[in-house]
Amino acid sequence: MRRFAVVFLILVGLTVWTPEEALSMDLTQFQWKNRLLFIFAEDANDPFFKNLQSQIMAQKAEVDDRDLIVFEVPAQGPARMNTNPLDQKDAESIRSQFAVPSSAFSLILVGKDGGIKLKRSDQVDLREVFELIDSMPMRQNEMRQKKE
Repeated sequence: MRRFAVVFLILVGLTVWTPEEALSMDLTQFQWKNRLLFIFAEDANDPFFKNLQSQIMAQKAEVDDRDLIVFEVPAQGPARMNTNPLDQKDAESIRSQFAVPSSAFSLILVGKDGGIKLKRSDQVDLREVFELIDSMPMRQNEMRQKKE
């Protein structure tokens, strides 16, 4: 009986706790509900990062209208999901999922279907992101429904 208990505890430990689970944020929770915009940089002082932050703040209504959730993921400093703090483990998991080096700026747009729609490592104007989203069939459908 004692041997069984030890084996059981080992199996439970392996089942409940694995390093992959410890560092994984399940992005599928947003699928079919939200578009996701990930902004990666070495730190929050990166000029491309700061530029996008200010554009997003200035165009908050348009961001919301497109069901866009913005993830700010600097390698150094606090990460955020919209205005909410993001756990550092989740931030590291997201960076790992997209294989973005900690020293690089990168912007990734994920559509409601969960597919990557845009990946850039240079300066991006938020208008370009909006135009791309607005050209997507699902967004076209959303805009038609809002007019009705």
